[in-house]
Amino acid sequence: MRLTPLEIRKATFKMKFRGFDPEEVLTYLEMISNEFEKLIQENERLKERVMVMEKKLSEYEELEESLKKALFLAQQSSEQVIENAQERAQNIIKEAQVKAEKMIAEIALKRSKLEDEVQKLEKRKYEILQKLRGELEYYLRLLSREVQDFEGK
Repeated sequence: MRLTPLEIRKATFKMKFRGFDPEEVLTYLEMISNEFEKLIQENERLKERVMVMEKKLSEYEELEESLKKALFLAQQSSEQVIENAQERAQNIIKEAQVKAEKMIAEIALKRSKLEDEVQKLEKRKYEILQKLRGELEYYLRLLSREVQDFEGK
């Protein structure tokens, strides 16, 4: 079951004699809800960032394809020009290859970093949720003991 910040805020509990302070419970739930909402927003922001980077990667791949086609055409036409033109064309081609490889390497590095960042954030989200779950379970056990103690008297 996925929780939303609104569900956390609107959570209700039965009132029992000697129970927890309702104001404190509501304050704590509000704090949890706010943190949860921040995590959701951060996750959405990162998803958008990944989409932007994937779009850029796609554009760079198209650019790479265009550069490869330009390279092929330059190689074909180099046979028809004089020796100086051939040398100049080969220099242009080499520069284009270096730039394309550099761009591809930079994009791959950026993508790898983004994927690492997304993994770290997913791990952090999981850890926070586990911590919150543990705290909630602790308070539920505590509340259960209080109820048992109360009913036992």
